[in-house]
Amino acid sequence: MVEPLLASGGLMDDLGINPAVLLTQVVIFSVTFLALSRILFGRVLSNLQRREEETREGHAAVGRDRAELDRLAKEYEAAIAKVDKESYDRTQAMLKEALATASAGVAQAQAQARSEVENALARIAREKQEASSRVRADIARLTLEVAEKAMETRLDPATHGAMVQKFLAERS
Repeated sequence: MVEPLLASGGLMDDLGINPAVLLTQVVIFSVTFLALSRILFGRVLSNLQRREEETREGHAAVGRDRAELDRLAKEYEAAIAKVDKESYDRTQAMLKEALATASAGVAQAQAQARSEVENALARIAREKQEASSRVRADIARLTLEVAEKAMETRLDPATHGAMVQKFLAERS
């Protein structure tokens, strides 16, 4: 299949390609490519490589920043937990102190009430004793008065009062 095309006078003539023009275009393309490679493509390539390195560094910096952020977040959470525990402990200590103070106040109030009750009971016993003595004295006096009226004679309170007192003491 290639042989009949070559035998007809040339493939390039059939395609309308001028070898001199083709050679000139290849040389111009090669020179342009080499010139652009050294001047333009080198710069573009170095810029692309620099930009790629910057991107890698940026990704690495983002990774480091994320790790730092995670570390700081954990530190922050630990600090918050520590503060929460300290505040809880302080609150518990204040509560215990308040309960101790309240218990001490209650104990003091109970002791004071007990003391007042004991004083009141002692005072009542004293007043009862005094009232009992007064009642006995009144009974002795009234008994002597009744006996004087019944016997129609005057009785001596010192002599006869002692007998009445003795009688009352035996009965109570």
